[in-house]
Amino acid sequence: MTTKRWNIGIDITEQDDETYACATLTTADGVNVTGAGRAHRSPADRSIPEVGDEIATARALFRLSHCLNQIAVKKIAPQRHALQEVVELNLPWELPG
Repeated sequence: MTTKRWNIGIDITEQDDETYACATLTTADGVNVTGAGRAHRSPADRSIPEVGDEIATARALFRLSHCLNQIAVKKIAPQRHALQEVVELNLPWELPG
């Protein structure tokens, strides 16, 4: 049995009522896969910073998992003689920086 460990780095940035998370994984092939997520706190909500971190991180991990899945689909599609269209995630916002 072979065991592999992949580590994901998550950077979280807060700016006013916005929380941004960027999750990055480097695969065994050396491919960097990144997903980004954002959370916005409504002015009516009480400030609980951990909630913004959790929501933004969950969204970043969701996008990362989607991208990782699409990379795998690209690799297996030719073997199955299937026509696969890989949709890149276009985020409607940019990370502050």
